[in-house]
Amino acid sequence: MRVALVGPPQSGKSSLFAAVAQAGGSGVDLSRPDQAHLAVVKVPDERLVWLADHYKPKKFTPAELEFLDLPGFDLSEEAGRSRARTHWSAMRQSDMIVLVVRDFPGDTVPAYRGRINAAGDIDEMVAEMVFADMDQVSSRLEKLRAAMKKPTSKKDEYAHEMALMERLLAALEAEKPMAEAVTTAAEEKLLRSFQFLSLKPTLVVVNCAENALEGPAPASAGARPVMRLSARIEQELAQLDPAEREVFLADLGIVSPARDRLIRGCYQQLNLVSFLTAGEDECRAWTIPAGTTAVVAAEEIHSDIARGFIRAETVAFADLQAAGDMKGAKAHGRIRLEGKTYPVADGDVINFRFNV
Repeated sequence: MRVALVGPPQSGKSSLFAAVAQAGGSGVDLSRPDQAHLAVVKVPDERLVWLADHYKPKKFTPAELEFLDLPGFDLSEEAGRSRARTHWSAMRQSDMIVLVVRDFPGDTVPAYRGRINAAGDIDEMVAEMVFADMDQVSSRLEKLRAAMKKPTSKKDEYAHEMALMERLLAALEAEKPMAEAVTTAAEEKLLRSFQFLSLKPTLVVVNCAENALEGPAPASAGARPVMRLSARIEQELAQLDPAEREVFLADLGIVSPARDRLIRGCYQQLNLVSFLTAGEDECRAWTIPAGTTAVVAAEEIHSDIARGFIRAETVAFADLQAAGDMKGAKAHGRIRLEGKTYPVADGDVINFRFNV
């Protein structure tokens, strides 16, 4: 799964990326702000750490997300808007968007458009994404209308898609969410291939001063979840060794770095969960969409496990932790044998029984 970080110039987006990617040791070169940067990031999971402490495995494998840092979008002039449009494809190929806006003062960092206005920056960025979707819908409508004028066996299919695209365009022009124009699961499936920007899960990050972390969410964020953080502080934290980091966090009165909360927040916005496998060879978190059945989860590990699936020996992590170990969980009746259709829950520790 890939998360695209986007925002205006000087929003602190790349500083946040450096913190998330822990760029000092990740091999990511941030010396070219005009280029996109990609980093694979481990999803923090205290449950997996607990399992590793217990089993002392040879291998420790957390879940991962990809973060893509795109150059700052200067939408104040046509040249900047044109450059931004070259990155629409990368955004569409991402599974989620994190929109970073500035809400911190400072004369040493030039302000985008000469003002500090987080709400205005959100409005501008969202409007530009809506315009990109309108262009895409309009282009598709032109192709469909042209196709309808030629002999084709797909007239009914094209007519249905045209009706959908016309509803989408009307919704966008009325500044309404595209999702309101989608009426069936088949239409929703059809739209996935278009990767419309305004249909993607979006999280707003307000980059603020360290003394303003409890401020209100910008009204223009709408229903989008909002996280306030200081990218500068997060970047400094990422450059410290673990012991120094704990001291720094304690001095600031912060329980955990916003970096970790952001990664977990993205994971949740993407509607992902983790099931866990544990043993002396490896402790691992496996990423699956929420609601995935046991047999499909088994296939994530190996197709043979899914093909020869018998049962999923399952225990909730909280029950395992409370019992102390698998033996204790079994003694307390906390281990369950689940079938193929069982919807795997976040934090399930599973041992798949199979025969091939």
